[in-house]
Amino acid sequence: MKLTLTNFSLRHPWLVLIVVLLSTVWALFQFPKVTFDNDPENMLAEDEGVRVYHHRIKEAFSLYDFVVVGIVNEKHPDGVFNVGTLGRIDRLTRDLLSLHRSEDGKPAVVRPGDGAGPNRIQSMDLGPTGWWGQMLGRAFSHDPNNLFDAEGRSVIIGHELIGPGVVDNIKQADQGSLRIEFLMEHPPRTPAEARIIRDDAMSNPLYAGTLVSEDEKAICLYIPIVTKTYSYNVAELVRALTRDWTTEDRVYITGLPVAEDTFGVEMLVQMATSAPLAGLAIFLLMWFFFKRVSLIIAPMLVAIISVICTMGLLIGLGYDVHIMSSMIAIFLMPIAVADSVHILSEFFDAYHRFRDKAETVRHVIRHLFKPMLYTSLTTIAGFASLGTTPIPPVQVFGLHVAFGVALAWVLTMTLIPAYIMLAVRTRMLDAMQDCPVKPGECAVRSSWLNRTLESLGDVSYRRWRVIMALSLLVVALSITGIVRIRVNDNPVKWFTAGHSIRVADTVLNAHFGGTYTAYLTLEPAVVQVPDCHEQAAIMEREVKVRFGAIFPQATERFTTALRALEQQYRTMWSSDPNRCFVELVETAGQIDEEALASWNAMAETINYLDPESLTAAGLLEAVNRVAGVNAVDREILSGRLKSLTALTGESLQNAVLAVCDEYTGRSFREFVLDMRAELSAPLFKQPDMLRYVERLQEYLLSQPVVGKVSSSVDALKKAAYELNFVSIPAYAKPEERAVLDARNRASFAVPDTASAVGQVFTQLEGMKRKDALFHMVTRDYQRLNLWVQLKSGDNRDMESVVQAMNSFLAANPPPVALNCGWAGLTYLNVVWQEKMVTGMLYSLASSFVIVLVMMTVLFRSALFGLLAMIPLTVTILLIYGLIGWAGKDYDMPVAILSALTLGLSVDFAIHFLERAREETRRAGQWRAAVRQMFKEPAMAISRNAITVSVGFLPLLLAPLVPYRTVGFFLATIMAVSWLATLFLLPALLTAFQRWAFPQTGDTDVKTGESGDGSQPVGVKMEKGIIQ
Repeated sequence: MKLTLTNFSLRHPWLVLIVVLLSTVWALFQFPKVTFDNDPENMLAEDEGVRVYHHRIKEAFSLYDFVVVGIVNEKHPDGVFNVGTLGRIDRLTRDLLSLHRSEDGKPAVVRPGDGAGPNRIQSMDLGPTGWWGQMLGRAFSHDPNNLFDAEGRSVIIGHELIGPGVVDNIKQADQGSLRIEFLMEHPPRTPAEARIIRDDAMSNPLYAGTLVSEDEKAICLYIPIVTKTYSYNVAELVRALTRDWTTEDRVYITGLPVAEDTFGVEMLVQMATSAPLAGLAIFLLMWFFFKRVSLIIAPMLVAIISVICTMGLLIGLGYDVHIMSSMIAIFLMPIAVADSVHILSEFFDAYHRFRDKAETVRHVIRHLFKPMLYTSLTTIAGFASLGTTPIPPVQVFGLHVAFGVALAWVLTMTLIPAYIMLAVRTRMLDAMQDCPVKPGECAVRSSWLNRTLESLGDVSYRRWRVIMALSLLVVALSITGIVRIRVNDNPVKWFTAGHSIRVADTVLNAHFGGTYTAYLTLEPAVVQVPDCHEQAAIMEREVKVRFGAIFPQATERFTTALRALEQQYRTMWSSDPNRCFVELVETAGQIDEEALASWNAMAETINYLDPESLTAAGLLEAVNRVAGVNAVDREILSGRLKSLTALTGESLQNAVLAVCDEYTGRSFREFVLDMRAELSAPLFKQPDMLRYVERLQEYLLSQPVVGKVSSSVDALKKAAYELNFVSIPAYAKPEERAVLDARNRASFAVPDTASAVGQVFTQLEGMKRKDALFHMVTRDYQRLNLWVQLKSGDNRDMESVVQAMNSFLAANPPPVALNCGWAGLTYLNVVWQEKMVTGMLYSLASSFVIVLVMMTVLFRSALFGLLAMIPLTVTILLIYGLIGWAGKDYDMPVAILSALTLGLSVDFAIHFLERAREETRRAGQWRAAVRQMFKEPAMAISRNAITVSVGFLPLLLAPLVPYRTVGFFLATIMAVSWLATLFLLPALLTAFQRWAFPQTGDTDVKTGESGDGSQPVGVKMEKGIIQ
């Protein structure tokens, strides 16, 4: 069974090579089909509830992904509001709007001609100029000039672009209406015109902190694109269009879509460089260890073929190369080398015993088959456990790496024997007999590593109590560090601090309310329209409040008519609320005629009185002569006149007319029309609900990470202010100025009635950008969308905002029960991060149990099964403890390391324990076995640890932080696993040797001597396993 594959390979080496070659060629032919996916949104399944809701909100409010372009001018006294900067921004806006495909297929823009000449077409080639970039672009099917859809249309959604030249200027026009104009109709020609644009922008709450910075040093353009996969190319287009700008105007490009797409493009470069560098590092290190090129070639072939076939399978099955799967080559390269190094190293050291290549290979495979199989199975289990996570790209990554590890094992069992039979010359093997020392020690004799390991073995045996105490201390400190771990991720932080994306993120978030946007959508839990009875009750209650004290008789008549109509239309099977209102309006008009007739008559008489020498007594006499005046109304006016006796003339006349206006301004008919508007108004035209939204905005804005919150309420208040604005005359007195200024400020608020709200919204709907309002509220005004801008894209910051919103709703119930939901890329990152953490923890726990069972079966001992898990446990605790103590976020790369930790950490323990049992049986005592364990076996484990660690070190040079994180922590994992295996396992075996090696008799762990006092005998051993 053990030798089935090996014997076949030894008998048919050429057939094995042909099969491997054909498989590799098939895999290579899959590479042109490769597609890339750098969208973290795909960390969630397509039918995931939050992702479905996100797309539903984008569709409902016509929301798009934006490329954020910030223009900063900190040198000019007026900041960006100078003639030159605003002119360049306008030109950039026109360029973006005019983007089209030229005849040669390249992107082109329309530029104004010189002087009065015609416009000219400027074509651009955004592709790389160097051969390396061009080669990568062809290999990975990436075309920077791809800025058009299948029909050749620009991927920039021009009518949705946000910039000074294409957003509405909400400003008063004549006759209580709003101007229909853009904020910057044309580039300013003078500084005064630039300052007008500044003042208009800064006075609009929708623009201050979003479009223009509050320090007046920066302006942002928000470029909407049909899909975020074009964001990198759009960013390159903007760089090309602004390349000739002066250094005074600095251009920064950021935003989650461009960060994610840029990461994907740079990921391609990383894939093309990191894997070859890892292979080169492993090659050089093995050459340093073994000094034989023939020994090095075979492991490298196994690693390369494993990577090619695994990636070919992934592409052939139709999977995209995601951020995670781009690391497959990096993970596989060092792992795939290990087993083949074991076999070849053992082969070269054991050949002198057999003088026959085939027999030597059979001996080596027979000797190593079991531990290599189980180490591979544990590694496979570690990565395959990722298939249980709820993150699709992580599932693909884990299962394909597991396949790659399995393939590497099969290639080791087949390709390596075939390689030995065909490529390793017998003459070279015979020359090894010239080694001046014992063959079994030739590979490790007199090396500094060998001497260090022998000393280490002595320490781990004699100082086992100290080692165990230190290990317990490390575990305790690690657990303390684990408690401090914070789960967090931010795609922008996938770039190094000096990367242009990170720099732009820092600069623009310092100037603006935030470049990270989340959408909070509010909608009624249940849409309820009051029935006829409920509407009548509401109107009866409201009419008594408004008219009961002033017109008690008219109010009683109105309520009587209201009850009659309500009863009539409620009981009719053909109930018609509209007809009910029509009749009620007619009745209210009749009541107005009667209730206001006296006051209209008295007001008309007073208005025509000669104010010259008019007194209160004379005015009262005139009122008493008016015919047809209700005695009650006449008595009310007489009572009010008593407080005005000090006035005379025109002042008295105006004061009494104001009293009359208090009554004539009240109309039952207008009341019915207003109530109809109030009762039929959709939720987000109702003043109470809009004021609640206003309070919610203020509360969210009080959170430290929130820089700006925008909604339709801001547009409503600004428009209401402009419609009611009263210009203060230059000749006005200070007290008059104060009154008018207070009145203007008071109008910057939500109107008091739904009808007034509706009128203002109607004005906003007629602006130049007619659909701009409906990014914040639906056309039926039943759903409202708040744009929450955060200064940080960290998941924990987004979570804090969500918690703040929940706290506000709990403490301040809305007027109507609401359903609240979050959307936006910033929020989606929180959801998949949470799923990843829980999924990884479940994956780690389940695979830990599986590996423990496998170890128990392998060693046929529960004790040895537990001992094999000790290095793994210590490594996991220490690594994640270090992460906690260092303040490193638990992000995507860190989470994925748990699988590799489980797979690799247990490998060393398997080989060490298997060899320890073998050496103890031969030596008869654990003490004697320790000396041999720290020769060839420890050397082999050390070589493998160093080889795998060095294989990951090239990642430290990567420009992308996730690759650096993986490189650093994997090298650390290898070091910790190596130390735990060579320090802690010997100490544990020494402490528990009575149970671990019962067949050897009692052993005094204090002295290491056998129970009868005899000294351990020397052991002549065969060449050990090169782990």
